[in-house]
Amino acid sequence: MKTSNASCRSRLRPFFPEPPAPGGNSTAEREDRALGGTCAGSRERNKGRLETRVLQSAPITAEQVGFPLPAQAALLRREVQGQQPETVALLTSLPPERLDAARWLDLNRSHWDIETGLHARLDVSRRDDQCRLRTANALHVHGIFARLANSLFMHWRAHQRKPRQKTTTDFAASMSAEHARRALRTVTSSRPNLATAS
Repeated sequence: MKTSNASCRSRLRPFFPEPPAPGGNSTAEREDRALGGTCAGSRERNKGRLETRVLQSAPITAEQVGFPLPAQAALLRREVQGQQPETVALLTSLPPERLDAARWLDLNRSHWDIETGLHARLDVSRRDDQCRLRTANALHVHGIFARLANSLFMHWRAHQRKPRQKTTTDFAASMSAEHARRALRTVTSSRPNLATAS
């Protein structure tokens, strides 16, 4: 769980001394440092700007944070060149022996790959957040077909010229061209092929 709520951060603050920065004036593209089992930091160039991230974790109980089943809490401080520093609070049910600070920092960084990949496509292209289905079975079937459509799109996009410029709208237009001939051929063929470049 992640929160930028000020009251949650202030409740956690007494458990954390001020963390050290991950390094000096390194010129490396990315620098990771484990600063003990409960502190880790990274410094990297992200879209041309220097980004420093320091995560400090501590064992915690539900009574201390007012949240059910936490085993650890962490404060993550991000400093991006040209922006105000940001501190967020993190909670997990995993104990320190299963999730140390370095691994937690790495997982926190990589979760954006999922958010900007599958979730963004579901929310924006498939309008998942606006879905009006309410029954469990309908939601389950809708979820299967939305993810199938995303998988087909990703396969189709990989075979296009300039694939990074292709969107799900382009995919839908390609499939519906000529009275949906390609879409029908894809679902009825025993060996469908989406590799034809457009």
